[in-house]
Amino acid sequence: MKWTLKKGKKRDLFQYTQRKLTMTYTWLIVLFLALFAIIVSLFFLFMAYREQTDSLRSTLYATEDGRVVVPDLEFGRSDELYFYYVLDQRGQALAGSDAVPELSERHRARMAKWQPDGDAFRLRWQPEEAQRVGTMTVRTDDRLLFVGAHPIMTTNGPATIYAAKDVTFYWDILRNLLLVFILILIVFIIAAVKLSAAMSQKAMIPIQRTFKHQQQFLADASHELRTPLSIMNTSLEVIELENADTITPYSKEVVSDMKEEIGRMSRMLRDLLMLARSDAGSVEFEMAAFDMVPKLRQWVLAFESVAQKKGIALRTMLPDALTVKGDSERLKQLVYILLDNAIKYTPEGGKVDVGLDPNPRQWRIIVRDSGIGIAETDQSRIFDRFYRVEKHRSREEGSAGLGLAIAKQIVVAHRGSVVLESAPGKGSTFSVEFPV
Repeated sequence: MKWTLKKGKKRDLFQYTQRKLTMTYTWLIVLFLALFAIIVSLFFLFMAYREQTDSLRSTLYATEDGRVVVPDLEFGRSDELYFYYVLDQRGQALAGSDAVPELSERHRARMAKWQPDGDAFRLRWQPEEAQRVGTMTVRTDDRLLFVGAHPIMTTNGPATIYAAKDVTFYWDILRNLLLVFILILIVFIIAAVKLSAAMSQKAMIPIQRTFKHQQQFLADASHELRTPLSIMNTSLEVIELENADTITPYSKEVVSDMKEEIGRMSRMLRDLLMLARSDAGSVEFEMAAFDMVPKLRQWVLAFESVAQKKGIALRTMLPDALTVKGDSERLKQLVYILLDNAIKYTPEGGKVDVGLDPNPRQWRIIVRDSGIGIAETDQSRIFDRFYRVEKHRSREEGSAGLGLAIAKQIVVAHRGSVVLESAPGKGSTFSVEFPV
């Protein structure tokens, strides 16, 4: 399984949270405005539809002395009527009137295909048309027709009344209304972003204040606790020296355990102080060019004795020279963390390989071990603070779960990335990539 910690600058938690809050507030405001626009538009459509349906139905049902009233549309449209036909089942016209007589035949042909069993209404878009009639060309603009059908019984048998109203005016109103809503939406988005930014900034003030107090407390506590721990460690050494001849083996073991715990607490405090200063942005990295090969060889050599105690073969694969730019002390701390973990979680008789991979675009530090490996479910969390894969084992090994969190801070500060390849029982490979 391969897992990657992507490269990039250190992300400011508060700026990231503030941006997320701004986006959330903005989308909420925009959502409410969009819902309002949709509701208004639907209400307008419903009212227009009901009005036009009632008007068209009154036209379809209009009678006089038991006879269907056929409006005269030849010299003008009545109530915006576009056409009025009475067609039998074969599509033959029994009566009719048309505002554009030249298009009457085409309209009747279309209506003849629609013979509903009861009253029915539909919208029909009529595109711009041009039809030559004799020596003249008749042109009609795009328009939206609201067509109604009403079956009736005549002396010649069943027939259907078709009437159409020109509702292009309502369509234009709706379109203009939507354009206005879009313009208002754009203005509101700009206003919402500014308002949301101000709201999120105010919301973050108490959180930032509390976090800064927590950081300051952590840094102060870590710094202050180092002194009594140093005094305790020195006192234990004095006790060992003054009572070297009289101290019992059990007391020696107790003193040794106390010194080990004090050392573990001192390392933990040092790591906490490092993380607290890193969060506060007060950790300075001295970037300078240097040859990485002799440095890395020296750093690996410091772990030779620890590796030999466990019978672990510690090997290096280094080029002749590799000039890099970075903070040598922080890179040393990074290598120490990776090597310490590799040796710590590799069983006796295993092996740990350390290598450098030069590349024109990037260079890599590679630490590969034959240890217990890391499960896939844990790989994405091993760089979290205080996270330990095997808590009981980590406790025995003296791990507090801060090493890889510090390594992450160092890698991010160098604009690097980490690629982890690991599987339980097959070891782990950490490949730390840095830009040239």
